[in-house]
Amino acid sequence: MPRLLPLALLVVLSTALLGSDCGDAEAVPLEELRADIAPPFDYSLYCDAQGTLVGRKSAVLLVHRTAHLEQVYAASLAGDERAHRLFTQLEDTLRRSGTELADEALGVKCSTAPACALQWQFLDELIPSREPGGIRLRELLAASFSREAKLKGVRNAAVDAVLNVLLAGTVLKQGLAETRAGVTETRQLAQEISVEERLAVSGVEGRMAEREVAEALAAHLAEAEAQEIGARCPARIEVLARYRPSRGQPPTGIEANNPRWRDYVAYWERRYEELTGQRSLATGRTALKPPLTWDSYEALLGRFQSALQFQRNVSRALRHEAQQAPNQRVWLRGLERPIIAENVGLAHEGRAIPTYVDQLVVDEATLSPGQRPSVHSFSDKQHDFSSMNIDEARAKLQIDITEAHAKYGGAVEVRRPSHPLFEKKVIVSRVHLVYDGKGLSAQMCKELTAEAALRGVELHFHVP
Repeated sequence: MPRLLPLALLVVLSTALLGSDCGDAEAVPLEELRADIAPPFDYSLYCDAQGTLVGRKSAVLLVHRTAHLEQVYAASLAGDERAHRLFTQLEDTLRRSGTELADEALGVKCSTAPACALQWQFLDELIPSREPGGIRLRELLAASFSREAKLKGVRNAAVDAVLNVLLAGTVLKQGLAETRAGVTETRQLAQEISVEERLAVSGVEGRMAEREVAEALAAHLAEAEAQEIGARCPARIEVLARYRPSRGQPPTGIEANNPRWRDYVAYWERRYEELTGQRSLATGRTALKPPLTWDSYEALLGRFQSALQFQRNVSRALRHEAQQAPNQRVWLRGLERPIIAENVGLAHEGRAIPTYVDQLVVDEATLSPGQRPSVHSFSDKQHDFSSMNIDEARAKLQIDITEAHAKYGGAVEVRRPSHPLFEKKVIVSRVHLVYDGKGLSAQMCKELTAEAALRGVELHFHVP
């Protein structure tokens, strides 16, 4: 793979950006960025056909051009492999830039954060976007810098100054959830479901963990919407236009300011723009279905919220079991000091988009150098087994097992910055499925458990 453009140097060591006496042939003066007028977007401005960065200034120009950066980020999230490769290079380089930024902060002489902040305002101009893509890069750089600054003993005032500049206005109020269905739903649920993790992880790392929860929920909701079998509006564009909802004219019994109704109108309009070509789709993305009807959309969000509540209950059960003596554990047996995290992003070889596991459990006792980490993944599922016979239940189980192995098993790379295995490639030791056991007979539980064991998955039943 060609050498990445050294954004760390462009961001941190540039003569123009820091006023240093050191020369850097690849530095981009801040004045040049301020005068830059972005041309119409084209990938060739920044990368080759595979998404690899080209040109000495392409990366820093892309980071500085908000509209272009956000277009690449949105396409990356939607599954465009070239956009994902391009944005991943920016992410990787910003992570590494934290070391150089911490080195620079060591030399900053100040006693108060406001005084220090004046020396770091160039970061705000270099990454001007406060939309999802820009926020993602700002937070990656902030997390990397925060970790390195702690190790190097950087003054707290200098650390606060850098973080204040990078993270100003990046509270979780926009992000990926804004671009998918259920904006209000995913935002609120992200805040609720990550309460335990935010208590355990504070500061910028906790904020990034919360954002990853939002991304995970939005990804899950988008997948659920694509698979939804409920009623949809007509596919023919000329007919579809007649079904356009209005925020001021909700269905009978629904208030105009109902958050779900507002989300539905926004979802419908986005889908209409995508179908009519007013909003571009990522290269290689499968054809979209017409928008769901209001009743189907509301039912989908209801089931989605129920599934997330079940996930939250499973997480609480896992945390409760982790507090028990090792010989009393069932789901976490064999783990000495389990660390439980929800909605952790996992990267897979050959797959552009990460998957998000419901719970990732790591035995802290196996994280010493030279040891193979013990890593368990959990996938939580709610199904109505009441109307199924044993053969139908087995068929459903086989689908879930295949999905769990593909998404949460095998060799994975942990993508959450605050996780102890961040950027480590590990082998998942054990894959678990957790079913809602409400209404399941003892005999069916027994048969499904045995079937799952034959296929290399541990099946558990939980009744909230």
